[in-house]
Amino acid sequence: MAVTLERSGLDDLLAALWRRGYTVVGPTVADGAIVYDELHTTDELPVGWTDEQDGGHYRLKRRDDDALFGYAVGPHSWKRYQLPPAARLWRARLGEDGSLTELEEPSPGPRHAFVGVRSCELHAMAILDRARPGERPFVVAVQCGQAGGTCFCVSMGTGPTADSGYDLAVTEVLDDGHYFVAEAGTEEGAAVLGELQSAPAGAQEEAAAGRAHDRAAAQMGRAMDTTGIRDLLLDNLEHPRGDDVAE
Repeated sequence: MAVTLERSGLDDLLAALWRRGYTVVGPTVADGAIVYDELHTTDELPVGWTDEQDGGHYRLKRRDDDALFGYAVGPHSWKRYQLPPAARLWRARLGEDGSLTELEEPSPGPRHAFVGVRSCELHAMAILDRARPGERPFVVAVQCGQAGGTCFCVSMGTGPTADSGYDLAVTEVLDDGHYFVAEAGTEEGAAVLGELQSAPAGAQEEAAAGRAHDRAAAQMGRAMDTTGIRDLLLDNLEHPRGDDVAE
């Protein structure tokens, strides 16, 4: 069942995740881009920012509202948390006789909660999980209300809304006030949602969320023709374009 959360409910959500022992990671603005980093309050989100994206072009610009998620996917990836680029396997001290002493195993890494995951990212994360299974993060998906010039998820069947792979999914609505339509995808997601102050979403709120999804679908800047794409790729494993890219 879908419910509505007020703007302040997102701060309550972040606090609930930290209380449960998660390290919360989500979008924030740094170095002229929207990147992923630790989050403690919604003030750290890209409030009122959007991005312009096209071939070889990425710029942030101000919106005319205070949207928290009014942008397309940025240059960062959740992969850096799923598959860290560096990991300590062990640590030891060298004794006076040249032997290794005080061998230490690495401590477990943090349990992550990802906030602001888009449907296309969820599909990519699922592929990575199949290739290298790991500890599953708590996922708060954000259903897209805006697409970028390089977005093409509609043609791939991977967006703009997620239908699985999340613990909670929220749609930001700015048409009449500022609130979120939320739904749980797992039992833990439902438990977290139950800790927040919410109200059942009515037909008006669900229709507003649907309009946001439709708006994103209509804004796709690209399309991919997937007809016969599997055979096309397999028949061109040695295509000279690969050499061109390598050079």
